[in-house]
Amino acid sequence: MNSRYYTEGLIAVFLFGITPVFIKEVSANAFTIGIVRLVIGTAFLFTIIRTGKLKKLSKKDWKGLLYIGLLFGAHWITYFISVKLATPSIAILSVSSFGLHMIYLNWIINGQKPVLSDLIAVAVALFGIFLIVPEFNLENDLTAGILVGLVSAFFFAVLPFVQRRNQHIDSMTRAFGQYAFALLVFLTFTSESNWDLSQQDWIFLGILGVVCTVGAHTLWLRASTMLAPATTSLIFYLGTPIAMVTSYIFLNEEMNSSKLIGAALIVSANVFSAYKKRFKKSN
Repeated sequence: MNSRYYTEGLIAVFLFGITPVFIKEVSANAFTIGIVRLVIGTAFLFTIIRTGKLKKLSKKDWKGLLYIGLLFGAHWITYFISVKLATPSIAILSVSSFGLHMIYLNWIINGQKPVLSDLIAVAVALFGIFLIVPEFNLENDLTAGILVGLVSAFFFAVLPFVQRRNQHIDSMTRAFGQYAFALLVFLTFTSESNWDLSQQDWIFLGILGVVCTVGAHTLWLRASTMLAPATTSLIFYLGTPIAMVTSYIFLNEEMNSSKLIGAALIVSANVFSAYKKRFKKSN
C-alpha cells in the first residue's frame, strides 16, 4: 500500500516541478492565480463529492478542514509571491526546506527522533540545494523570493501533521475542504487581484487549475497523509531539478555547474531513500 502512495507522491511532485513555469509566465498576479485555481479545484471536487458526506461531518471535522484550508492558503500565497519575485527553480528549492521543519516538528509533535539514514539523505539533499542558491543579497527580488519561500515552507511542513489528525475524513472531502477554505484566504485579497488577461493567460490558468491543482495537490494530500514525514520531504526535493529543467527549457533560466551538481545530489538522496525502503520491505 505504501508503494502506491509513494508513486502518487512522485507524480504530484513532477506536476509541482512544472507548475512554477506557468505561474511565472502568466501575467496574473499571485492573488488572481490562487483565486482561479481554487475556484476550479473547489468546483470540481464539489461535483464528485456527495453532499451527504458533507452533512455527516461533525463540528470537529469542519474545524479540522478549516485549519487545513488556512494553512494551505497561507502556503500558496507565499509560494506564488516567491515565484513571481525570484525564479521557478529558486522558489521551489526554498519551499523544499520544509523537510527541515518537518524533522523538528515530528520530534516535537510526535516525539519521534529522526533516523540517522534519513538525516544523512536530507543532509545530502540540503547540500545540493545550498549549491543551487545564488549569491545572497537582501537588496534584490531574488533574495526576497527566497525568504518568502522559506516562510511558505513552514506552512507546508505543518500541513501534513494536521492532515494526519483528520485522516478519518476521506481524501476527496479533505481536498475539498482544503481548497474551499484556502479560497476564503485568497478572497480577502480580491481587491489586489488583476483580471486584464490574455487568451494565453487563461489557458495557463486552466492548466494550473485542472492539472496542477486538482491533479497534483489531491495526489500529494493522499501521499503526505499516509507516508512518513521524512519520506514526503525527500520526495518533494525531486521538484527542484524538475523545475530547473523546465525553467531552462521554457524560460531560458541560467544553468551552471553548481546548479547541476546540486540537482544531482538532490536526486541521489531520493534514490537512496527509495532503495532503502525497498530493501527494508524485502526483509
